[in-house]
Amino acid sequence: MSLSQNKTMRFFEIGAEIFFALTIIFLPFRWRIDVWVRPMPPLYSDYTNFQLFLTDITLIYLLIFWFALLIIQPRKLNAGNALIFICLIGLTVSGIISVFGSVDSILSRYHVFRFILLLLFYLYIVNELQSPLWVIVPIALQIIIQAPVAIGQSLAQSSLGLQTFGEIFLDPQILGTSIIPIDGIRFLRAYGLSDHPNILGGAIAFSLIILFAVVLYGKNRQPLFSSILFLIAFPALIMTFSRSAWLSFGLVTSFMVACEAFAQKWDSVKRASLLGMLSLVVILPILFQQTSAFEKRVNAGNVINDATMQQRDYLLEVGNTLFVEHFARGIGLSATPLALKERFENFPANYQPPHYVPLLVAIETGVLGGMFYLILFLMPFVLFILKWKTYIHQPYVMASLALIFAISIVSLFDYYTWYVTGRVWHWLAWGIFSLALQKANE
Repeated sequence: MSLSQNKTMRFFEIGAEIFFALTIIFLPFRWRIDVWVRPMPPLYSDYTNFQLFLTDITLIYLLIFWFALLIIQPRKLNAGNALIFICLIGLTVSGIISVFGSVDSILSRYHVFRFILLLLFYLYIVNELQSPLWVIVPIALQIIIQAPVAIGQSLAQSSLGLQTFGEIFLDPQILGTSIIPIDGIRFLRAYGLSDHPNILGGAIAFSLIILFAVVLYGKNRQPLFSSILFLIAFPALIMTFSRSAWLSFGLVTSFMVACEAFAQKWDSVKRASLLGMLSLVVILPILFQQTSAFEKRVNAGNVINDATMQQRDYLLEVGNTLFVEHFARGIGLSATPLALKERFENFPANYQPPHYVPLLVAIETGVLGGMFYLILFLMPFVLFILKWKTYIHQPYVMASLALIFAISIVSLFDYYTWYVTGRVWHWLAWGIFSLALQKANE
């Protein structure tokens, strides 16, 4: 191969790596281009419009650079773990089938195209991701960008004038803004540069879990640098007041520490304990200052009777009705809000998908898509139960499992990990887990 060909290959390889990193950095960003505005009141416009997010743009460029590299240097592609790949193909095919029964076939076709891009994104990960640093460093940069904005918004109780970068104009007095009502005061939750505090909370929780994995499994000074970033970002997670993100983060980090204890890796357990104490010190001023907000958010142990939770229960009920009526093909990718509007004349809640992804997948892609997703959902848990004695000594497998567990927990309480604003997290985690399993078996 000539020198010029080598340089060209290297150019496209580096370009793909850079756009992969940017895709991760921009995951929580709400900045977008409205390609086709389709107002369908009272539906939220993001459910109906054709949009290009920053992650869409970087993902497309990533694939362009990768395809160019494959043209210059053709080779057989690796599919990674066979079961994961088959299920991802099954999800994509189920999405295609759902178009034929969709209540908004144009929108569903658009999201089928997105699913194809995500399948290619998965293939890029299992074939080209050479080092975990290509995930860790972008995650760190994502936190460095989002955390200060989120903390600033919470302290100022308003937006910070960063609308150019996608920040929503935030005023707690405006209806529709996510707030916590406290004795007549509307307390603003932190958005960062994302579309909603829950989306930001999930992104920070997932990112903190990756950093926590570096604290546990990293070498030399890696745990120190990760701990510093962790302590900077942890208050931002608290200020989102996202209960699903809090729960996901707490359960998964506890699981990781327990596994290290079972493996008798006491140095890791000590680092985790020290980080836990420092994290508590960092957030104590916030806890004392915003005690009423925290009490209101957890509802003093009465979460079930919380109005938000009652609305979610109703969405689950009507979602079950949609699934039963359209179980064969589904109602179409991303068409749930419109399907609810057309099916239920008197709707006492905002038209939005049920906050339970396993059901939502089955509603939109039918029983076949629901089955493939359920396999992907359960497979990591089953594998860990069967091989935990081996996995707890394999850092890459444990880190990828932790990320998948975190996303899975959030998916039981919120829908955004299946929609555009969070979908890439799922495919990223499946790709990393597939790659980790492959390396563990080498």
